[in-house]
Amino acid sequence: MINKALSFDLPIPWKQKKFEITQIGAINFLVGPNGSGKSKFAEALRSVLENVRMLGTDRLSGMEQANPLKNIFGDHFANGLAKNQFPNFKSAGQQGSGIDTIVLLEERMDLRIQVEATLSHLFNRKIILEWDSGNLVARAVLGETGDSYRLDRDECHGIKELLVLLTHLYNDDHSYLIIDEPELNLHPQFQAFFMQEVRKIAGDPSADNKKKVVFLVTHSPFILDFRSIEDVKSVISFDLKHSIPKHIFDLDSAATARLSTLVPRLNVHHKQLFFSDNPIFVEGVLDAQIVGTMQEARGVSVAGAGSCIIDAGGCEEVNRYLELCRAFGKNAHFLYDLDSLFGGNLRACVREDGSVQSFLVTAGVGSDFSKYCGELDRKLTNVIDRLLEINNPLPPMKRLVDFLTNLGPRSQWNGKNWAKARMAVMTAISQNRQAIIEALSQSDIDEIEGRLKQIIIALKQINVILLPGGTLERYLPKYMGDHYELTDDAKRKAVGEEIEEMAKAMTTTELSDRYGELYEAVCALPSKSSVDVERVLRDYLSNYIHDLQAALVSNPTWGLDQVQAHLKTIHHATIKVFSVQKLNRESHKKFSVIVEIAEMLGQKKRFVRVTHQTNAGMGDFNIEFA
Repeated sequence: MINKALSFDLPIPWKQKKFEITQIGAINFLVGPNGSGKSKFAEALRSVLENVRMLGTDRLSGMEQANPLKNIFGDHFANGLAKNQFPNFKSAGQQGSGIDTIVLLEERMDLRIQVEATLSHLFNRKIILEWDSGNLVARAVLGETGDSYRLDRDECHGIKELLVLLTHLYNDDHSYLIIDEPELNLHPQFQAFFMQEVRKIAGDPSADNKKKVVFLVTHSPFILDFRSIEDVKSVISFDLKHSIPKHIFDLDSAATARLSTLVPRLNVHHKQLFFSDNPIFVEGVLDAQIVGTMQEARGVSVAGAGSCIIDAGGCEEVNRYLELCRAFGKNAHFLYDLDSLFGGNLRACVREDGSVQSFLVTAGVGSDFSKYCGELDRKLTNVIDRLLEINNPLPPMKRLVDFLTNLGPRSQWNGKNWAKARMAVMTAISQNRQAIIEALSQSDIDEIEGRLKQIIIALKQINVILLPGGTLERYLPKYMGDHYELTDDAKRKAVGEEIEEMAKAMTTTELSDRYGELYEAVCALPSKSSVDVERVLRDYLSNYIHDLQAALVSNPTWGLDQVQAHLKTIHHATIKVFSVQKLNRESHKKFSVIVEIAEMLGQKKRFVRVTHQTNAGMGDFNIEFA
């Protein structure tokens, strides 16, 4: 790490708030959903760093394969780069352009050798720089055929991106390099290759002048090349509220040790969390499929809400993600099976949260979340002991008692056995409440359910949603497996069948009736309603109807064909949206018309009945399905 204190005022829209970086890693990832904000941050960062080079998102400007405006405004680079303009190219480079790359390769043989060797190795290209009447022309030669062509004009964007990126990465004239969206035009494999090269160069320039500090402003999970927790500490995360960027530079040693175990499992899918203000975490891939499908069946969009669904790979992993998201200030949501309350470190993870403590105090049950959960454990322990004393239990209690008995002698149960036993009792209460009441007592069950309800409400304060009935599969009508001894095969089969059910265009009422508390939990997760075409559509439709009525009143002899031709003329842009399909004329300028509305954004064909009395300006018309 390079210890360098930086302090500067953030630009609008951060309202000149002071931001300090006290530690800068050799590689720094600037991530988040707000690209423009990050660009402004990068500009501010450049203004306080000495000896810095920045590459902006328009770094290939002037190196386009085809510029449709060149026939209008002229092609300034048709003959290459004019030598007398080299100072201007270098000046543009200091402003973020990559147009000076070819100039650098001409002036610096060391850079040219490194870049050409790399591109030759990857793509079998040779770089040739030629002078033609005072203009520098860059050409590429294919190794297999010997074909030659303009490198800056006729080469693909991906190779030109690597040409620019590698040239400035290898250039040791600058101690700091800022690249805005290095992933532009790069295949994921070459994004990974570029990151390999970055790691070779990144380092402390004060210790080695061949090294440099690299800032990468990115939207790509492939660029987030995490090898250790120190790489995660180098992330600076932005949000849509333009608040002060978040980081975990000063993460304490205990949290660092815990989160270090997560790093090897942060694949491309999981890295979505860094690009979302409010990611959603579930325990497994099947859970993610159900949640995503149910949101689509509801007619809402997860992505539209700036969110994503991430399968964390089990309860323990979800707890780690919870801690990581809280450290980065993410408004993350977590959907847990109930067993996470009895096993794992969920309690420890949220124990110190002020929102949870505040709720418990307000509810009059103290402020210690772990202690409150421990009291539920003790009540369940008492219930388990009484259940184990039942001789020859009748169905449906028999299956529960058999499960508890098969865990072995109660005196030898370990923590996992107790977690399974408590979870089994909660599942039985959810499935066979009356039978449990008859075996125990109403007050026992009321106390357990009441305490669990308070815990669930407390956890909702920090967007942790517990399924009170047990595991997710407990809520799937197609699940035919045992509810105490769960199997992946049974769950996978049920999930597949439920996805098929939801594909049948179920109403929200049908979804709620079918999935109960699971549906309620999914509704509590971030989502956004589908695009509201109706409001915009009605505005344009009002104008169309008004002009239709005016044409019919002014031209009482016109038939359907003439009306259609007239509207196509005065409403040319609406031809593919609105069309008059039927026209019935009556006496005294009375008429009725059917206006058809084309399919759009998933909406089927619809129509509007228009008469001489329709008040289009007031929106006095109904849109009906065809």
